[in-house]
Amino acid sequence: MKKIGLIILLIVLMIGCNSNKTNQQNSIQMKKEQIHKNAAKPAGQKQMTEQEVKTKVAENVKATVEAGQEKDSVAIKQAIEIIAQTGDAIKLINENKTDEAEKLMAKIVGELEILMAKNPEVALIPVNVTYETRDLVVDIPTVYELTEAAQKAMDEGYYQLARKILSDLASEIVVKTTNLPLATYPDAMKLAVKLLSEGKKDEAMTVLIGALNTLIVVEQHIPLPVLRAEEYIKLAALVMEGDDKDKIEIAVNLLENADYQLKLAEALGYGKRDKEYKELADAIEALKKAIQEKQETKGMFEDLKKKIDAFKTRLFFNKSNG
Repeated sequence: MKKIGLIILLIVLMIGCNSNKTNQQNSIQMKKEQIHKNAAKPAGQKQMTEQEVKTKVAENVKATVEAGQEKDSVAIKQAIEIIAQTGDAIKLINENKTDEAEKLMAKIVGELEILMAKNPEVALIPVNVTYETRDLVVDIPTVYELTEAAQKAMDEGYYQLARKILSDLASEIVVKTTNLPLATYPDAMKLAVKLLSEGKKDEAMTVLIGALNTLIVVEQHIPLPVLRAEEYIKLAALVMEGDDKDKIEIAVNLLENADYQLKLAEALGYGKRDKEYKELADAIEALKKAIQEKQETKGMFEDLKKKIDAFKTRLFFNKSNG
C-alpha cells in the first residue's frame, strides 16, 4: 500500500489539482457509482486462510490446464520429443556428425508428418507450461483511485506514469504455454535436411536454431478474484451441507466475500462490464436470501457453480490450438 500511496502522491505533486474533470474521468466516476456504489468489503471469513485459498486456486488452475491437454497427451509427448531431437540434431552437426544428424532429421520429418496427419485441425501443440502470479492486493475504492489517477496522468501528458500505474494494476495468474507450430516447423525441418544433404552444414544448423526460435508462447491471464470467488462459493456449499449451528451466517458471509471478489475483478477490467457479472451477482443475492429463509439451496449452489465455471472458461481459459 505504501507503493500505491507514493504513486498517488507523485501524481498530485506533478500534476496538481485540476477542478475541470474530463468526459473520460466523468465516465469512470459514473461507472464507479453505478456498478460499485455499495461494494463495501465484507468481514473476513475464518473457514479458509488466505494461504489456503491461494494454494487451492493454484492447484485448480493447473488441473484445468492439464485437463484441457489430457486428450492430446500422445501428441504433446511426441511434440516434446521432436523438440528434444531437434536439439540433438544441432549438437550432432556441431560435432561434424553430419550423417547421424541427417538420419535424425529425416526421422523428425517423418514424425512430424505423422503428427500432422493425426491432428489435421491442430495448429499448435503445447510442449511446456509455466505459471506466474501477479497480485496487487487492493480494495475496490483504491482500484478506482488508481484508474482515475492514470486517466489524469494521460490527460496531462504523463504517459509513462500512467503506464506504470496501469501495469501494476493486476491480480491474476498468467499461464504461459510454449507451443510447437505445425504450420511452419515441418517446413523448416525439410529445408534443414535438404541443406545438410547438399553439404551446407552451417546453413542447416541456422535453420534448425531458427525453428526452435519459432516456438510460439501463448499467454492466458486468469483473474485471481474470479478464482477466489469460485472457492468461496464451493466452501459455502460445503458449509450448508454440514451441521455447524452457525452455518447460515457462515455461508452468507462466504457468499458476500465471493460477490465482492467478482466486483473487484470487474473493477480491475477483467472481462466486459456486461450482463454476466450482473447475472452472477443476482444469483449470489438470490442464494443468500434462500439460505436466510432456510430454503433448499443445493440446486441453486450447483447452478451458481456452473455459471461461474462457464464464465471463467469462456473468457479466460481460451484455447491456444484447434
